[in-house]
Amino acid sequence: MKRFPLHFGRRDGQAVILIVVAMSILLFGALGLAIDGGQMYAHRQMAQAAADAAAQAGILNILDGTNATSGHPFGTGTPPIASSACTTADLRTPCVYARDNGFGGTASDTVTLSFPATVSGVTLSSASVPAFAVTVQRTLKTGLIRFIGGPATTTITAKATAGITGAVSSYCIYVLDPSAQYAFNANGGLTVTASGCRIYINSSNSGALTVVGGANVTATGIDVVGGAVINNGGSTTPAPNVGAAAVADPFASLAAPSLGNCTLHPTMTNPATNAVLTPGTYCGGIYVGNGATNVTFSPGIYVINGGGVSLNGSGKTVSGSGVMFYLTGTNATYASVAVQSGVSVTFSAPTSGAYLGVLFFQDRSITSSQNAVFTGGATMKLTGSLYVQLPTFLFRMAQA
Repeated sequence: MKRFPLHFGRRDGQAVILIVVAMSILLFGALGLAIDGGQMYAHRQMAQAAADAAAQAGILNILDGTNATSGHPFGTGTPPIASSACTTADLRTPCVYARDNGFGGTASDTVTLSFPATVSGVTLSSASVPAFAVTVQRTLKTGLIRFIGGPATTTITAKATAGITGAVSSYCIYVLDPSAQYAFNANGGLTVTASGCRIYINSSNSGALTVVGGANVTATGIDVVGGAVINNGGSTTPAPNVGAAAVADPFASLAAPSLGNCTLHPTMTNPATNAVLTPGTYCGGIYVGNGATNVTFSPGIYVINGGGVSLNGSGKTVSGSGVMFYLTGTNATYASVAVQSGVSVTFSAPTSGAYLGVLFFQDRSITSSQNAVFTGGATMKLTGSLYVQLPTFLFRMAQA
């Protein structure tokens, strides 16, 4: 019997099918990785932006003391301060900033506030709370990648730390005269609040600090080289620490700004309602009084060459952010700053540059006897240092 050879079909097509299947799985995995990876990268970038914004907002609050005085305080108490997590409706400033940048509004997010005592590679200030950190986390559901064995969820994390560097003094009001009586004098119902900082009175006189006539002075602390007179309804919070050691002028190295001409800014008397003033040199001063309301000072340096800055009048509103006033002139033309008669004033100093934190700065060469005056029921929010150097006063609160 003749045998015929058995013939089987070629198997090349089966190998192609296997390769196609394998490549499909590989491409599917790559597509899933690309989609999920892109999603994670985008959320990671958004998380970092939210953490940065919250940390910056928080450290600025800590720097000016509003973290302790607001209706929703944070970072208060004796260090080390415990960390805390934001709720989805938290009104603390860093939590609001994180939420406004897209993080912290749902249960899938965690926003944590912490207060590190040190930051690697950075020399922090001696402030009680020198640094502030915000950590943002979000749990994301993965997509295609889970079908090839990847996780069902993944967590993205971002952290930002902001700190206060350099030597930051805990004092915001210095009275430097070494021997004057009434070096710091508050009376006539005046209220002085130094938010988040201390007051230092360098005079050795037994009446260096006088708070009488229903006046109140509040600060983190009040240090007096000499003595204090608190009576006739006057009060301080806390009680003054008398017998403190004398201190040197903290602004001794601060250079004066350049004196320009007055072509663009001659004497400014009673600017119009809703007027916006611009930086520069003003000869003869700036006077906001009767007839002018809602006057705004644009950010910058205002050199007042004679005449001073006078703001007064019930119902008048004056404001300026990032401003510094340099008071100069001759002894005959010089005038200081006067805020009185019911005016509402809100000023804040520059937050960067040579005059960071300096609001008023008097020419040291002036020997005029004119004093800075803050009186007459005025409402004031002054953020920054008032360096008004006179023969007997650096800063004086006086009731006319």
